[in-house]
Amino acid sequence: MIKIKLNRQENTVNLAARLAEELAPIEVIPIIKNNEIILDDSSSSKALSIEEALLYIRRSLEKSKTKYRYIYVKGETIHVEDIESGEKLSEPPLLFCPFCGYATQYEEVYWIHVKSHGVI
Repeated sequence: MIKIKLNRQENTVNLAARLAEELAPIEVIPIIKNNEIILDDSSSSKALSIEEALLYIRRSLEKSKTKYRYIYVKGETIHVEDIESGEKLSEPPLLFCPFCGYATQYEEVYWIHVKSHGVI
């Protein structure tokens, strides 16, 4: 699995949201853990390479208007030296399911999903 590290938490969340949109067709799921993004390709038919991940990351950073100095790769970790927050999201924050990582911005849909796990 590929990890992505940024300096600023708000940029980490914005990048993860953009990557979720970009990577959905190839069945790769970005997960935020300990302020880093982990690209989970276990459900994909093909493993995601570092080169492919870099293309998606650059495209997602551009779409979110996140400014960065450079990107470098060390092993299976991609480091993004971001310098300031990009586009401010005026929409509600994403709600993440603690059981499976499902994300939605709608609270009612979130609670219905969480109940589907049989916990509540």
